Amino acid sequence: MPEISFSGDGPEVYESVRQAVIDSVTGERVEVRQSVIRSLNAASADVRQSAIQQLAGDRLTAEQSIVLRSRGNDISLRECVALGAVGGSISAENCRTVLLLSPSVSGNVQAMITPRTAVALGVGFFFGRHVLRLAARLLGRLLAIS
Repeated sequence: MPEISFSGDGPEVYESVRQAVIDSVTGERVEVRQSVIRSLNAASADVRQSAIQQLAGDRLTAEQSIVLRSRGNDISLRECVALGAVGGSISAENCRTVLLLSPSVSGNVQAMITPRTAVALGVGFFFGRHVLRLAARLLGRLLAIS
């Protein structure tokens, strides 16, 4: 797969990727349309109708896309599916996510694991493990008596 890298200390670097399958993109400002990218690292990234495995940067915007992992300071998701999003501030409209970690979240997000769900899973795991240990002890005593 091709790899694209753009950087520099001079004027602002801008790159646009359309209808491509790319392993890695690194740049200052990156715009992606209808593409598949394994890793995208940019100070500012604008992604539309694409699939990204790993999205990282300062200001990230994704619309009608699938993002497995995103990490950034300011993340904006519109009509997206994200496995995990971690950021300083996340704005989302009509999005579904499994894991969302941010001190500031705004918009309509349907999280698969909410704080309430996480507590319920933890308590259920604790009690389930405790019940299984008690059952194993009881079964061990019953078999030892026989």
